[in-house]
Amino acid sequence: MFPTVLAHGVGGRSDLPVPEWQAAWGAAVALVLSFAALGLLWHHPRLRSMSAGLRVGSSAEGAVRFLVGVFRAVVLVVFLVVLAAGLVGADDAVSNASPVSVYVIFWVGVPVASVLLGPVWRAVSPWEALGRLVSGSSGREAPGWLTSGWAALVPVSIFHWLELAYHDGASPRVIGWFGLAYTVGLMLMSRRWGWEEVRRAEGFGVLFDALASLSPVRWDGSGRLYVRPPFVGVAETAPSSSLLAVLLAALGGTAFDGFSRTRVWGDLMAGRANWEATVVSTVGLVWVVALVGLAYHLACRSGGRITGDPGFATRFGTSLIPILVGYDLAHYFSLLLLEGQAFVAQASDPLGRGWDLFGTVDNAVNWTLISTAAVGWVQLGSIVVGHLVAVVVAHDRAVEEWRPAVALRSQYPMLGVMIAYTVFALVLIAG
Repeated sequence: MFPTVLAHGVGGRSDLPVPEWQAAWGAAVALVLSFAALGLLWHHPRLRSMSAGLRVGSSAEGAVRFLVGVFRAVVLVVFLVVLAAGLVGADDAVSNASPVSVYVIFWVGVPVASVLLGPVWRAVSPWEALGRLVSGSSGREAPGWLTSGWAALVPVSIFHWLELAYHDGASPRVIGWFGLAYTVGLMLMSRRWGWEEVRRAEGFGVLFDALASLSPVRWDGSGRLYVRPPFVGVAETAPSSSLLAVLLAALGGTAFDGFSRTRVWGDLMAGRANWEATVVSTVGLVWVVALVGLAYHLACRSGGRITGDPGFATRFGTSLIPILVGYDLAHYFSLLLLEGQAFVAQASDPLGRGWDLFGTVDNAVNWTLISTAAVGWVQLGSIVVGHLVAVVVAHDRAVEEWRPAVALRSQYPMLGVMIAYTVFALVLIAG
């Protein structure tokens, strides 16, 4: 029916439309020219004023609220079914719906929907619905480790480890128990301290909300709906050290996913299996995440010296959001379009029990849905555009804080690390 999804399987790895050295040089030149143009023409902040957007009509808002209510109920049902599939369904990554649902539909599909449609995960998240349902009202003061936002790093890191390092990460049982433990933990904390506080520990929601800041759609707290130019909303995202850590962890995890598919890593892992493979992959994952974070912080240390701002790294952390989206699209675009088709077939038999509830169980994956050339152009374009947007976001924030000459000098190290990120990403894509 369809192949096993090996947690981080990605199609179209070596399909860049031009040689990787040409792609890398071209991208670097585009970044430098864009940076020079910004220095000459962009002397005042603009993104924040553009992020407010224009409000749509009240009738459209009513329709959106109705659709959100429907999708919230559907997502809750799907969540419970996928959780049950992981816990009691067939322990087989081919027939069980949990691997595709979690690693493709959730981990890849929700970020894409967030970038296109805004904070959809907060609107339809089952943890949001359940957390509000069980939320306590005792007035207990939440502990600092929760209110600081650093707890959000834990689920994202564990998920990346299961996806990219653990040798049995595609097992429905592993996915099911992780989902159950995470859900129970969130609900217990919500009961004790209230969901408004616990939301800061829901790492996936924190990450997806950050990605949603790039969307041309904005929702405010009262349900009003606005449209605006894409990408500008990131200017309103409040920077914090905990959000920076989540973004760097996600960025480093995606980079390791690409590195783990190179010939160098394949030679290193040859003959390794089970826990030996897990240990080596864990070391590799930590090493790549640390390397990505170190490059960013070294650049920011230089920028901080120029401006005298000790919080430089945190201040510019949100400029990583478009880079992360570019990396994700480059690595997972074909995964969503191709392996994601398996979800339609598995919906008829989510537990792998031989059912055919909707008559789709025999649907085959259409591997010709998109050509390798198209995948290559998406990979190249998403990486380059992601870094170009990051340059604009960082420059806009710099001129918001300092006079143009200082702002421009402070971005030299950031430009260097963004070029390095771009070249590294394109090399990984080429395998």
